[in-house]
Amino acid sequence: MPSEPSPAAQTRASSPVAMEILKKFRIIIGAVRQHSRELESACGVGGAQVWMLAAIAETPEITVSRLSRALSIHVSTASNLLDKLAKRGLVERLRSDDDRRAVRLRITPAGQAVLDRAPRPASGLIIDALGRMSRESLARLDEDLACLIGHINTTDPSAANEPL
Repeated sequence: MPSEPSPAAQTRASSPVAMEILKKFRIIIGAVRQHSRELESACGVGGAQVWMLAAIAETPEITVSRLSRALSIHVSTASNLLDKLAKRGLVERLRSDDDRRAVRLRITPAGQAVLDRAPRPASGLIIDALGRMSRESLARLDEDLACLIGHINTTDPSAANEPL
């Protein structure tokens, strides 16, 4: 007597919509990977670093904490990415005379040259596309993705603070 299919197999077999959604996630992930490869090839730095350069260029003398909020990443992640950019001479850290703990950031001419070579959008495909969606669509997508995450048994909430 044949065994009963697993719940996962039943879901896959009974839900063509789920398979179409999976394909759409693959398209999104593939597009992000391709854009990242193009950035790396054109600029020599990864997508998160290009986005960081763009944010610093847009807001000269931004602080690390404000930059991390702007990019929706953890401050320590921002600091690690900044270390790499600073070592390559693409950004400079400026200490305030009033408060030596306060660090402001500035893009260097070399950093601006990297940014100028970057394929657009410099902020990344997903954030650019999200920025072009209506508030209603964003609210619906947010709710639906939260629901999807709720159905995934093993999620790491700290992954939300890591760049793609």
